[in-house]
Amino acid sequence: NIIQPDPPVDFVIVTALEEERDAVLDKLPAYRKLAPSEDDVRVYFWSELPSTLPNGSTATYQLIVMPLLGMGRVQAATATADAIRLWRPRYVILVGVAGGVVTRGVKLGDILISDQIVDYELQKLTPAGPEIRWEVHRADPRLTGAALNFSTQDCQMLVKMKRPDVGESKRHIGPIASGDKVIAFGELLEKHRSTWPNLIGVEMEAAGAATAAFQAANPPGFFMVRGVSDLADEEKGSDYVEGWRPYACDIAASYAIALLKNGPVPCRIRNS
Repeated sequence: NIIQPDPPVDFVIVTALEEERDAVLDKLPAYRKLAPSEDDVRVYFWSELPSTLPNGSTATYQLIVMPLLGMGRVQAATATADAIRLWRPRYVILVGVAGGVVTRGVKLGDILISDQIVDYELQKLTPAGPEIRWEVHRADPRLTGAALNFSTQDCQMLVKMKRPDVGESKRHIGPIASGDKVIAFGELLEKHRSTWPNLIGVEMEAAGAATAAFQAANPPGFFMVRGVSDLADEEKGSDYVEGWRPYACDIAASYAIALLKNGPVPCRIRNS
């Protein structure tokens, strides 16, 4: 018999790129690609994820993985809204790669956890230059708290990609900027830090996905895990930096799935 999940599910995991999707699916046991629907153009994958709660009891989360049709805030907003209506998830988690802020001690291959999403895209254009009208979304406090108490060492057993250089991935928690622009200009990122001095990274989908979550009739919690694939500077696109992308995808997916396997939220479905 073909198993077809029924909503509500525990988590919808959103990925923008094929490599990000593949990294997540690689960590999930016996995932299934779901049949197409007359009412939805999205492609969905489903998996049950066994988890061990802090008290030692076991439970199972229902997961849906949804790859986007393209990059950016609009793609993320429309797709996430569709997934929320269909699956009624308790949480939406965005997983993938991002640019890191080197002046905050972020390095290639590190893990970024957003406690706030700061959308810089809405701007007033003046003769003196653009004035950013920041829009801020806070990440889910329960999952943020779980990440604060979860070590990067706890996800290493899931990592399969070889790290391009010596060292260990460090976890950073802080605000992450989100907009539709690919940033490969360090000076521009430093301008954002004049308003957000604790900024740890920049990416392109979180503002859209978070907006869809927060504007839903029954809002799911929003959370994001990103692996650092570049430092949003002029070296982005170089052979050395591009060599970090597979590892950045893998470490982000490993951390996200290992965190869920550690039972960060109460489970609806428990093993007998």
